Formats: sequence, C-alpha cells, structure tokens
Amino acid sequence: MPVKAIKIDSLPSRAILLAGAVVLLAGAFFSVKWGLANTASSKAPDKEVADLMVSWAPDDPQTHYTSAVLHERTFLPEDLPVSLSEYEKATALAPHNFLLWLELGKARERNGDPIGAERTLRKALELAPNYAQVRWVLGNNLLRQGRSDEAFAEIRQAASSDEKYVGPAASMAWQVFDEDINLVRHTIGDSARINVALSAILTGQKRFDEAFAIWESLMLEEKGVTYKQASIDLYGHLIDARKYRAALAVFSTALAGKDDDEGAPGKISNGGFEHAVKPQNAAIFEWQIAEALKPQIAADTAQKRSGQRSLVLIFNSDDGKDFRTISQTIVVEPGKTYQFELFYKSDLKTAATFKWEVAGFTDGKILSTEPVAGNTDWTSQRLKFTVPAGTEAIAIRLARVPCRTGLCSISGRIWFDDLTLSAE
Repeated sequence: MPVKAIKIDSLPSRAILLAGAVVLLAGAFFSVKWGLANTASSKAPDKEVADLMVSWAPDDPQTHYTSAVLHERTFLPEDLPVSLSEYEKATALAPHNFLLWLELGKARERNGDPIGAERTLRKALELAPNYAQVRWVLGNNLLRQGRSDEAFAEIRQAASSDEKYVGPAASMAWQVFDEDINLVRHTIGDSARINVALSAILTGQKRFDEAFAIWESLMLEEKGVTYKQASIDLYGHLIDARKYRAALAVFSTALAGKDDDEGAPGKISNGGFEHAVKPQNAAIFEWQIAEALKPQIAADTAQKRSGQRSLVLIFNSDDGKDFRTISQTIVVEPGKTYQFELFYKSDLKTAATFKWEVAGFTDGKILSTEPVAGNTDWTSQRLKFTVPAGTEAIAIRLARVPCRTGLCSISGRIWFDDLTLSAE
C-alpha cells in the first residue's frame, strides 16, 4: 500500500498541528492523573493523601468520598465539618448513587441535623426502595426523633428483608416498649425469626421459662432445621440452668429427631440398644460412656434378650483397674415413685462387684442401688425409688465396687438389654 506524505510548509499549518498535539498531550496527562487519583484514593492511608487526590481529580466523586471517610475517622471536632462537606460534594457529583446519599444522611445525623438527615435518607430510599440498610438507618433516625410508629414501620421492613436486622430490631423494640412481648410482636411482627430473637433476648436475661415458651411456638421444621442453631444455643443454656425438662423437649424435638416416646420424660432412651451408642460427644439424655480403652463396650447381635442386639462389656484385666462408667440422665416427676428394670447375663470371673445405681443428677445422692450377680441366663433386676421434691432429673449408671485386695483380676463378659423405667 503506497504511503502518502503530507507536506506542511506554511507556518499557520504547523501552528495548528502543534496546538493539536499539545491538546492531546494535555488530555492524556489529565486522564492519567484522574485515573491515578481515582485508584489511589481508594487506598489512601490518611486524610492528607486523600486531600491530594481531591486536588488531582476535583470532579471525581470517589476522591471526595474517600476524603470524607478519612476525615471522619480522625474523630477530631474540626474534621467533622470537612467530612460532611466532602460527602456533600461526592453526592452532588454522583446524584444517582444511593450509597452516597445514605452516607451523607449518616453524616448529617452525626453533625446534629436529624431533619436534614431524614430528607437525605428519604432520597436514598427513593433511589433504592428495596435496600434494607437504607430502611434500617432511616428507621433509627425517625426513632431518635421520637416518631416510633414511622420508625418501626421502616425497621420492620428492614428486618423482613435482611435477617441480620432481626435481632437488633427485636432488641430495640424490647427496650422501647418496656419488654411487652405482645406490643413488640404487634410492632415488628410475629414471625418465626422474630420469636427466635425474642427467645434469645429472654434467655440472655435468664428468663428461661418464657424463652422456652416462645421457642415452643415454632413449627417442628423451624426448630430442627431453619433455626437449629438457635435450638442448640437454647438447649445449652437450659442445661446450664438445670432446666432439664425443657432441655429434654428441645433435645428430643429439634436435635435428636425422636419419632417415638423415648425422648419423653420418665423414659429411658435406647434402652434396648437397638440404635448405636455414641462412644464420644453423646448428649446427657443419651447413653454416655466414659472415655477409655478398656473394657471394650460394643453392640452384640449374637446375644440379646429381645430385638436385634444387646450391649456387651468385655473384660481382660489382671489388676481390675480398667472400668468405664455407663450412664444416662432421665427427666422425672418430683415426688413420684418409679421402677427401673433391666436384664443382664454374665460369664465374668472376678471378685469385683458391679452394680446399677439411681442417683439425683444434680446432687449425686444415691436413691437406689443393687449389685449385679453372676448369671449365665438372662436375669431381671429391679430397682425401686421415689424422686425427692425439687429433683427434676435422675441418672442411672453402672458402677463398680473396688475389691478389698489391691489386685482384682477381671475376665469375661457381661450383657445388658431391655432397660426400662416405669412410674407407679
């Protein structure tokens, strides 16, 4: 392709060409400077650097926004008006950016202008009507102005749109309406998420009966799936507070997924050992086995009184020191008489004595105990006891009585099956 050369011989033509080149170079310079200022401002370490970036790109909303944020962070009284001015400049340069209007509203509130802040926040809401944070900030602004009805209308919508505002909304309403649960529900809603938040508030105040009553109002799937973590938290607090009856209800319904009456008060869970026994991290309402290597404890499908399996303990110890306690906590009725029945068989060779005990779960006081004799056929053992007043839970456990001599070898096996508890 032939190349054509254009001759510029006249002085005016050369001047025009030079001027065009200068304009292009100037445009490139300012473009690079603007881009550099925009990029650098987002990483500016302090207000002085931010101010420099503003001088480089005075028409860029990003530089003004960064300057506003960094002046605000100094917490110096003289920097607050500067911060507010920079927010205003950024918003004026990007009037369709609702986030800038939101930050400007917060800044005006901090500078003691709640009415001006409200106008600004409503502009942000106009631009982003479905953005929960805008409604949350506007609701708080209105609440500080004493306009609670308008405030909670916005707060309620924020909580409905974004779950992170549910807890703070419930806590705020709880304080504003003097802990009136019905008024709180009327104001911010009676949804499951609000009830979970209220239950948590009551738990924090150690009002466990009320917290449990609210938790009870949830649907089954909400307890065990949607808000399972809330159920776990409530369960732990109830155990710590010794509210065993309520804790059992939470555990059985939401955590263990019981589909029969084994998780009910006055019932032994997995008394026939048809389900696997957890070697670690079992709940107190399940079989708990002390951590150790000996004796071996396992399910036995060959030896059972009923069902498909029993629980077997296998001993092989020369000194008889190896032992692992087996226990379970059961919720009972104070003042009521119960009978604990179990079946066992044994081929143990030892002078040691094993026994089942029934004891108060909290104080450990023995209510009934009976040694396990050596029998090679399935044998029934019954322990009768009356629950003391004020006792909400008992523990059944297998214990060992130390031998009279220092060494007491144990060998052989002992099986247990069909453990039940019945009220008289």
